[in-house]
Amino acid sequence: MRRFLTIILFVSITLTAKSQQIEYFNDLMSDMYNFAIYEPAGYDPINSTDMPVVMFLHGRSMSIGLGGYRYGSITSIQEGYEILKGQPALILEPNANGNEGWGSVKLHKVYEFLKAHYAFDHDKFYVIGMSMGGWGTLNYVNKYPDEVAACVGICGGCDAKTPCGLNKVPTWIIHAADDATTDVACSDRVVEAMKTCGSTNLLKYSRLTSGGHSLISYFRYYNLYTWLLKHNRTNRRFDTSIDFVNKPEYPSVNDDRYWLGAGHTADEIYINQAELAKIQARTPKPKGSNTMASNSGTTTSNSTSNSGNSSSTSKPTTSNASSSSNNTSSSSKPATTNKPATTSKPANAATIKPSTTTSTAKPGSATIKPVDSSSKDVYIVKQGDTMKKIARKHKIKYKKLLQINHFTKDRKIKPGDKIKVK
Repeated sequence: MRRFLTIILFVSITLTAKSQQIEYFNDLMSDMYNFAIYEPAGYDPINSTDMPVVMFLHGRSMSIGLGGYRYGSITSIQEGYEILKGQPALILEPNANGNEGWGSVKLHKVYEFLKAHYAFDHDKFYVIGMSMGGWGTLNYVNKYPDEVAACVGICGGCDAKTPCGLNKVPTWIIHAADDATTDVACSDRVVEAMKTCGSTNLLKYSRLTSGGHSLISYFRYYNLYTWLLKHNRTNRRFDTSIDFVNKPEYPSVNDDRYWLGAGHTADEIYINQAELAKIQARTPKPKGSNTMASNSGTTTSNSTSNSGNSSSTSKPTTSNASSSSNNTSSSSKPATTNKPATTSKPANAATIKPSTTTSTAKPGSATIKPVDSSSKDVYIVKQGDTMKKIARKHKIKYKKLLQINHFTKDRKIKPGDKIKVK
């Protein structure tokens, strides 16, 4: 009888277990950015107080109103990469206006919202970003060092003349010397300025000889996240056991250790005002509490199970289009909230919009315009096309074509893809 009851309990838990999902908060709170939250399978917003959080800050090409290819932590998950295999975490991805950059105070309001209404380990909060997002990362961590366990800033810089807050946090800065978009001198200056603040034993600077402004593949490296999670806010030290720059664990489509393949998607839920009110009414339990709480404040019910990642096998390898001149505004005015027609929300909490397999329709794409295929500057890929063939056809240098599309040489294209040719 006891075995029978155990089996029933196991089946009941299995059937009600929460699948991985992404919640989108678009145009709901005017004092903060639009943002998305990825929740791994089984996450409980009341009781999962041991869950780490990674905040990813995008570059200008992914900003509101722009149609750049998407990349980053949530996008990698939706494309089928198991970047968090065996080490589940929440991923927080705000969306900024590229003309204004990232504002640290406005970003902090998003973090405070998460802290107030989602259970997670406050000692394991990490910030990563590239280009405009690299600037946003270092600016934010410099302003709020006591809340961040570790950070990674790629192809960016920092507005503060003396960024002493960064000296308190394990910080990994990555920049290529041949970056033609954001000069490597921007990162050089940050590193030199940190030295004036005292010890830099929590800093590592990877000054690459090549790579340009196309370093987005780092956000697909499994061991980047492993390195982050080695750090804890209450124990300040720089972990040297993992080197994701020189020895990356890169989850390619041929590596079944980190690749789920097609057909795996996370549920996508667009939060409306009624659901927001329920989320705002709930309070996570204190860390270490063993008492189970009712989840009546949970926002939405999950559909059955897409417990994996995305069906898209394409690997966008784009970089940001922001220059250092754009980045220097990142600590100025916070981004305004655009309201494109595509950000309409479902009427009720049970409405779930499954993710698509198109790389330009990744999380947060409701706020990003797709590439206009009717433009004479955009070419639609046909069967048998290669990037070199397209370059010859449009009389453009192959390297230039890769650059304007923010592609690396291993970027694969398929019929129907849109390629900028000017």
